[in-house]
Amino acid sequence: MQGLTFTLLAAMCLSSPSPVMSADTVDGGVMQVRLPGEDATLLYVEARGRFTVKLQTDNSSVASPKMYLGDGKVAVLLEIQPLKGPVFQGEEINQGYVFKKDATIKVQPGYKLAADLPPGCLYVILPGVTFELPKKPAPTIDDILRK
Repeated sequence: MQGLTFTLLAAMCLSSPSPVMSADTVDGGVMQVRLPGEDATLLYVEARGRFTVKLQTDNSSVASPKMYLGDGKVAVLLEIQPLKGPVFQGEEINQGYVFKKDATIKVQPGYKLAADLPPGCLYVILPGVTFELPKKPAPTIDDILRK
């Protein structure tokens, strides 16, 4: 069976959900896409006169100028920035970067929780990728005394 290809543009997400995606929404109108448990390659493409990031697996793809990546709980921003190109966790990321299905991504401060994403966002779940949250620092004596 041939794989499905999902191409989502921000305008499409906000105006009319496709029949395939309509069941994949999170609280507050967030569009959720679960890619297959395969490696996902990052591409930087121009579509409909605007630049987008595209995540492509062997059987599917998703594209938008801005999306959040995660595991169903955490959400990390991947977006296009003028003059920089694709930016992930505040750092430029190269064309052709591969999110390996068994990789661990060390999440930097500034991430969001999937449940806290604003309406109209695109949230892409990467099965098999572990999103490791930053460790909370041990409380200082000042923190303890303030309580």
